[in-house]
Amino acid sequence: MKTSSLAVLAALLITAAPLRASAGALEELLSSPGGDKKPSLSGVDVPAPVRADGFVEAEQYLPPNNKEPGFDWTQETRKTGEEFFYIGNAATFLKVSPAQASDLADGTGRCTLAPNTLYKTSAKPGFEGEHMTVALAEPLPGCSLSRGYIYMDHVSSSSAGGAWELPRTVRAFMYTLAYSEGVNERYNYIFSFITFNNYADHPRKIACEGKLCSSAAGRYQFLSKTWDPLAADLGLTDFTPPSQEKAGLELVRRAGAYNLALKSNKYANFTAAVNKLNGIWASLPGSPYGQPTHSMAVLWKAYQAALAKY
Repeated sequence: MKTSSLAVLAALLITAAPLRASAGALEELLSSPGGDKKPSLSGVDVPAPVRADGFVEAEQYLPPNNKEPGFDWTQETRKTGEEFFYIGNAATFLKVSPAQASDLADGTGRCTLAPNTLYKTSAKPGFEGEHMTVALAEPLPGCSLSRGYIYMDHVSSSSAGGAWELPRTVRAFMYTLAYSEGVNERYNYIFSFITFNNYADHPRKIACEGKLCSSAAGRYQFLSKTWDPLAADLGLTDFTPPSQEKAGLELVRRAGAYNLALKSNKYANFTAAVNKLNGIWASLPGSPYGQPTHSMAVLWKAYQAALAKY
């Protein structure tokens, strides 16, 4: 069967933006007329695998490794040497389970955690679904619950590392990429709104919507075949949020956009960085894939809001 250029475009989708695009929008994209010329990224042709069932398998461009500057994740970002998590501006709860069982703690299955407070833990915090898992080093006053789950969005920082370690301009820029891809702060999304709980490895689940099938997962919607070489290069042994942040920033670095992201509070630098990355993330303005994109103005507004938050 001869593959049209439209199928090629669909196969090149990075597939994070379909999280926010409807199946109807994908159908419209895939049914549009097209020619036969294959697009390419940086002069490198990317094939368009078409499955036996007629679905197109998504492709994701991975920039080659290079000597571009980037963030030093090995730098010392905390001085205490202790394991901890820090609650942000709003009070939250330590829960006996994500479903808040009622047989422990204060009778509701949860204990209140104060805002803007550091809590020490007996081990490095872990991750499950949209929650951080912790074991407290000391019991909470008036509560028998010593370990449990905290909604990840309510944690400002922790000894597990991750996005909070980044300079605030870079952190806001990475949020903007995730916002553009329709994921925001979620690390457990799979293409087509499926979620997962275990971060031991990339979930490697292929989901199909419209005529597109993809294994895209995580905050930056990595295909499994993109994740594997990135993880190998970076020495990542899991798919946890901190690992996803390192891999996402590696794509930015390889594209030569890190220094621009570092100074992205200047609009000219912000737009220059986005324009270096629109061959990687299909939802960015100027992307060649024919997929729905955000305007630069919308992304700049999201960036400014994130910068103010951080």
